[in-house]
Amino acid sequence: MRRSRSITILYSILGSGVALAFLGHGILGAKGQASFIELVTGTYDKVLGGSMSESTATTWVNVIGWLDIALAVVFLGLVIAAIAQKAIAYSPVAMGLFAWAAIWGFLTALSRFTAVLDGAEVWDVVERGPNYLAPAGLVYLIYRVRKDDTAKLAVSEAVGG
Repeated sequence: MRRSRSITILYSILGSGVALAFLGHGILGAKGQASFIELVTGTYDKVLGGSMSESTATTWVNVIGWLDIALAVVFLGLVIAAIAQKAIAYSPVAMGLFAWAAIWGFLTALSRFTAVLDGAEVWDVVERGPNYLAPAGLVYLIYRVRKDDTAKLAVSEAVGG
């Protein structure tokens, strides 16, 4: 089913933002960004009550970084699919991937707080709102498009068309 130009543009803007956020953070993770390692060790220590070695945290950050880069490529592919009017861009798979991006974006923003458990870092979570709200916006956009498509199909079948 053909999408309106406005829907395609909105999908492209939000999807590109998500892809760039994952790419940028992924590159930093793959390089072993020291601040990311501190977030992992701090959160593990404060939330789980254990301790994680810097070596283990570095491995986790590297692996997560490469996964984020791979997801950035997938998100870019979904943007291209939306522009090309391909159904995969509005599929349950796309919805699930963007839902994961929203959850992951929130958890990583929250790690700024959980790594130190200091009330001042709550603003770091707020500041990173676009990291979880842009993919959440895409989940809602895809949901609405799917819902509208279902309604149009039901009307078409009822009319006999």
